Amino acid sequence: MLIQFNFKNFKSFRDDTSLDMTATSITEHPYNLINSGDEKYIKTAAIYGANASGKSSVIEAYTFMRNWIRDSFKQASTTEDIPIKRFAFDSEALKEPAEFEVFFKYNNHEYQYGFSLDNKKILEEWLYVKKENSKDKYITLFERSEQGIDCNSKLLKGAENFISIIEDKTLFLSIISNAKIPYTKDVFDWFFRVFIIDYGNINFESGLTKIHSPNIENKDYQKELVNFLTSIDINIDGIIVEKLKNENDEFKIYTKHLMKDKINYYQMPLSEESSGTQKMFTLFTYLQIALTLGGRLFIDELDAKLHPLLLRYILTMFHDENINRNGAQLIYVTHDNYTLTKDIFRRDQIWFVEKDSDAVSHLYSLAEYKSDDDKKVRKDASYNKDYLLGKYGSVPILRGYDMWRNQDAEIK
Repeated sequence: MLIQFNFKNFKSFRDDTSLDMTATSITEHPYNLINSGDEKYIKTAAIYGANASGKSSVIEAYTFMRNWIRDSFKQASTTEDIPIKRFAFDSEALKEPAEFEVFFKYNNHEYQYGFSLDNKKILEEWLYVKKENSKDKYITLFERSEQGIDCNSKLLKGAENFISIIEDKTLFLSIISNAKIPYTKDVFDWFFRVFIIDYGNINFESGLTKIHSPNIENKDYQKELVNFLTSIDINIDGIIVEKLKNENDEFKIYTKHLMKDKINYYQMPLSEESSGTQKMFTLFTYLQIALTLGGRLFIDELDAKLHPLLLRYILTMFHDENINRNGAQLIYVTHDNYTLTKDIFRRDQIWFVEKDSDAVSHLYSLAEYKSDDDKKVRKDASYNKDYLLGKYGSVPILRGYDMWRNQDAEIK
């Protein structure tokens, strides 16, 4: 379970930025929360903002962190530069490192892990685990600085044996987690119990019909998929899976549609279904795994090509304690205004990204937002209407544009 994600100096986010999934003290929609000991955490977070405000970069920051944990060991000796994109419009920021940090719970432990880096090397890295029966005390598992790496030899048995082989671009976690050092394997596994989906990426969307669950041949899985599609008013009567004989072991998927005679079925290639149907067909895989295992979904442009009622349906799945039994979380970027209401969200679930006059992006929640008269937003406010009116910021500033102006001037 994600508690908090912090990052700094990444793309348009120059300053310290925090996506905090810890519930505030507000009282609305208690079923939108995960109860974990004495703490409560939100199940979903919706991120709004104008085009080019930087809202997708929140997900991209988490993606970079996860990917460098996975790739740093393999790429350290083959890549010239670490592919980190720091804030580009400030010469001082380009001299400073980028920083990433998460707080999370996994397998009955609470962890804090992070690192800072520039394009040439890892500058700092740290991993702490919360002491059992302690509210806020963390125990150091390892700390890395430019002077070296200090390990807790008692808790990370054998980790010190790998210090000598660490390269400048390699994360220590990447090395010792592969060696199955206690605690670190859990940390590594947690990072990959997640799906990151970009529906705004043309390459991802074009490959929708090729993305399938490993259970696609399983009849029970197919039945559940058809039941899900039927529940959202997509009339498909069955699925046919044809395994292709090639080196990639791909599948050809057909959907069954009952014909007018009510006897025969038409087999339609999935690639010929509407893009919305293809999206929901594929999304079911991610929803099922996340909700079953209590994982996390990061989705950019979740609302693209979906009816607003379908988006609301997905949110209901995460908020419903009878469906979301294992603490799954959904963090997504959206422009959808229909679901931006007090009937669906707590104020601490609604997040905005706004870019200032220096091209610096800022992330903030509706729960912490204050108006010009220093008042917080009331829980009975009309969130969607007020947002479009610009009361919370994070909307495009539109100016008049006359496309005929120059031509008319020439005529005169």
